[in-house]
Amino acid sequence: MELVIAGSLLLLTVILLAIKKPWHNPARRAEGLLLLKGLRQLLEHLQQHRGLSTGYLGGDHSLKLKVDQTQAAIRADLSNLDASSLACHDRWEAFTDHWSRLERSALSLPVNDNIKQHNQLIANMLQLIEDIAAQYNLLFVTHPGDGVGTLWRELLYTTEWLGQARALGTGIAAAGQSTGVERIRLGFLCERIQALSSIAHTDLKGHNQSGLRSLQEAGQTVSMLLSVIETEFLSAAAPKLAATAYFEQATKAISAQFAVVDEMLTGLQDRV
Repeated sequence: MELVIAGSLLLLTVILLAIKKPWHNPARRAEGLLLLKGLRQLLEHLQQHRGLSTGYLGGDHSLKLKVDQTQAAIRADLSNLDASSLACHDRWEAFTDHWSRLERSALSLPVNDNIKQHNQLIANMLQLIEDIAAQYNLLFVTHPGDGVGTLWRELLYTTEWLGQARALGTGIAAAGQSTGVERIRLGFLCERIQALSSIAHTDLKGHNQSGLRSLQEAGQTVSMLLSVIETEFLSAAAPKLAATAYFEQATKAISAQFAVVDEMLTGLQDRV
C-alpha cells in the first residue's frame, strides 16, 4: 500500500513538473513573442488590404498602387514569419490557403464579397494570435489585473472593428453613395468600437502608467473618427469626403491602437 502511495506521489510530481516547466522557459516565451510581433504586423497589413481593395472596387482606381504595395508588404510579412513554428496550427494552414486565393481574386470580387472574405480571413488570424499566446504561455506572464490580458481581447478586436469601419467607409466614399443597409452596418460598427475601446482604454489606463501617452492618443483618434463617420456617412447618403482622405483618417485611429499593442508587447518582452 505504501509503495502504491509513493508511486502515486511520484507520478503526481512528474505531472506537475511537466505542466510547470513551460511556464518557466524564457527561451520558449521569447520565441512565441517573436511570432506574435510578426502576426501583429501581418494583421495590420491585412486590414489595410481590405480597406484599399474595397475602395478600389467602389470606384477609386487611384488606390491600385497602394493595393499592390500592401500585397508586397504581406508577402514580406509571410516571408519573415517562422512558418515551421506555425505549421502545426490548422488555423495557419487555413489562413495561407485562403489568402493565396483572395490575393488573386480580391480586385475582381463584388464589394460585399471582398469585405466578407477579408473579415473571415482576419477573424481566423485573431484566433491564431490568441492560440499562439496560449501555446507559448504569454497570456499570464504578468500579474493578474495588470491589463496585459486586454491586449489579446478588447484592444486587438478594437483594431478589427475599426478596420471594418475603414473598409466599409472607404468603399462608400469611393462610390459616392451608400445604402440604408451599409449605414446600419456602419452604425453597428461604431457602437462596437465605442464599447470595446472604452473597456480596453479604461482597463489599461488603470494598470499601465507608462502607456498613458499612447492611450490618450488612441482615445482621441477614435473619437475623431467616430465624429467623421457620423457626419459623413450616418447623417447623409452621399458623403463628400474622398475615399483616400477617409482611409487616412481611419488609419490614424487604427495605428494609434496598434501603438498601444506594441507597447504592451514590449512590456511582455521585458518580463520574459
